[in-house]
Amino acid sequence: MLRRSLLSIICFLAVQLSFAQLNNDGTNVGYFDSSDLSEIDYADFQLPPLGLLFENARTNPSIELLEKERQIQEELLRKEKKYFLTFFTARANYSYGVMDNYGSNSDVMTPIFYQYMGSKQHYWNVGASVNVPLESLFDLGGRVKRQQLTTDRVAIQKEIAFEELKQRIATLYVSITNNLIAMKTAAENAAVYKGAGHLNEQQFKVGEVTVRELAETKRWENDAIGNYQRLQSSITTDILILEILTHTPIITNTITSINVNK
Repeated sequence: MLRRSLLSIICFLAVQLSFAQLNNDGTNVGYFDSSDLSEIDYADFQLPPLGLLFENARTNPSIELLEKERQIQEELLRKEKKYFLTFFTARANYSYGVMDNYGSNSDVMTPIFYQYMGSKQHYWNVGASVNVPLESLFDLGGRVKRQQLTTDRVAIQKEIAFEELKQRIATLYVSITNNLIAMKTAAENAAVYKGAGHLNEQQFKVGEVTVRELAETKRWENDAIGNYQRLQSSITTDILILEILTHTPIITNTITSINVNK
């Protein structure tokens, strides 16, 4: 009777110790060492507001690329609105120089003699012309409308891409939030089985449990710890992806290194 009471006390202390270790660093049964994620307390962790993530996502390269394409199409639209100017042609030129003239003269009584004459001259010309192809003339409105439709299409493509990005961000946001809740339960479950494992080890030493019973308890303990590890890994991965999509630092400023517990 006394032995059972002592074992019960040991069991209670082991479970409480496991809870205490888990609550102190949040990673006692986890995959990451607390020294690597010392600033991340998943028990009280909160994500930035969803509206802030959406706004920061506008700097995502895929959205910025479509914004540049929209600006290009806007400039082309302005050009199409001035297309009628191509019907008109203006020209002007100016020249200045010296004209040289060399000549020779002779007859039967006069030997050949050479004569040079030079004069300065300048010349200018200004003109304009109009050439109006009928097809282009009657298509002025059509050219502007087609370019306007192209501009609108690019703007819509940008909005579609942004909406899809927002959906992906929202999905990650909900997944992280739900996993944080599940992680608390998984941590408690892992702590309980860790305490049960300590107890069974003590019972095994005094011959009160068999190897099969100890192995079964250890299997449950490993399953519980493994579930905790998977949740922690999934949460950390999703947060890092969320940072990349939104260009919003969430945990990268706190992580220095990640090592596997040995």
